[in-house]
Parts: sequence; structure tokens; C-alpha cells
Amino acid sequence: MYTNLSDAVILATSIRDGVEQLTSIEMILCPPVIWLTDIADIIHSGLSLISLGAQNIYYQNEGEFTGEISASMVKDVAKYVIVGHSERKSIFGETNQIISRKVAAVLDAGLSPIVCVGEEKQSENSVSEIVNDLREVLFGINKDELSRIIVAYEPVWAVGAEEPATPEYCAKIITKLREVVSAETPILYGGSVNSSDAYEFIKRPEIDGVLVGRASLKASEFVKICRIVSEYKKIV
Repeated sequence: MYTNLSDAVILATSIRDGVEQLTSIEMILCPPVIWLTDIADIIHSGLSLISLGAQNIYYQNEGEFTGEISASMVKDVAKYVIVGHSERKSIFGETNQIISRKVAAVLDAGLSPIVCVGEEKQSENSVSEIVNDLREVLFGINKDELSRIIVAYEPVWAVGAEEPATPEYCAKIITKLREVVSAETPILYGGSVNSSDAYEFIKRPEIDGVLVGRASLKASEFVKICRIVSEYKKIV
């Protein structure tokens, strides 16, 4: 929940101009939903490598749900929706069952969900806990739909922390998450990603990309991350 309209326009414009020469990657910007249409006008001007996503939706298509946003409301301007972010769980009490209904609503609207999973604290049960969460969230999703989903591994203890999780630890978790989804399902790492550590994550073959948080609020920093990913993709 950052930026007013002028800040959002400046940020999106700076990102667009900074990445327009890049190749091999897809960038998804997820601004506050109130700015989606304005940002769409900025990034959709002939720049296919940037897509838009909403930060959240409600699982009903319409009804007496004052203040909520449905997937069908954002489908004309966005391709993606973040679902199950750790803040939605910790602050708003979202359960796996609620998140599962949101995943289904996003898919039904023809959009792609970015499904976040991750443990609050590291423990010997972390792997099984995260895998079980993903299975619950994707309950009822058929194999054909798995290729439309992005999974973001987001260890809560690493979000906003001084140090992110290690790439080796993330790779171990993501290898297990891969068993739940398909080979075509991108799996990202999110948690204190910046231009200094992004390369260490994306060079791991298990990690397909990164979910960037606070670093995305600075255009120069986000563009650096995008350039690092693009250059690595060219190498491999």
C-alpha cells in the first residue's frame, strides 16, 4: 500500500523506460488496484515484456461485498493476481480455504494467479508444512490449469529481514514444491530480494525468478534486478 497517483506514474514510467531494451524475461507490476488503469496506459504502449497484476481479489464475482474487488473487474487491465500473500494471512486472517477459492476465481476469470506460500519460522517441519499448504491451496485445480499458475515461495521470516533465505535453502524447498505443480509452472523466490542478491537466486536452476517487495519502490533498483535476470537468461 504505497504511492499516490503521481508517484505511481513516475515509478511505472521510469521502470518502463529502464527495461525497454531488455529481452528474455517477463516483468509483472502489481500496483494498488486503484492505479491499475493509469499504469496500463503507461506500460502497454508497445512494450510486451511488462504485464500487470492486481495485489488481491475477492473470490466472489459480484454481490454485496462493499470495498472488495473481483477478478472480473480487473481482467480488462491485468493478466495476473497475487493470491495468498503472507500479509493477507497474518493481517487479514486468510486461510488456505479462502486462498483456494481465490485461486479458482482468478482462473475462472481467465487470469493467472501468483500463489504465495511460505513458513513463518524455520523448523524441521518447514518443507512438509509448505508442501501441504500448496496442496490445499491448489485443491481441485486440474493439470491443464497448473501451467497458468505462478508459485512464489515467500518465507515469512525473510520478508523485510536484513538477510534473505539462502539460495540453497530456497532451492531445497522449491524442489519439493515442484512435485505439487507441473514442469511448466514458474516458481519464484520472494523475501528481501535486491540487486545485490538477485543473481545468487536466479542462477539456481530450481528458481525461475524473483518476487520483489520493497526494492520495487525504487525504479533504479528494480531495473537493476531486471537487468541481472535478463543477462543471466541470455547466458543460459
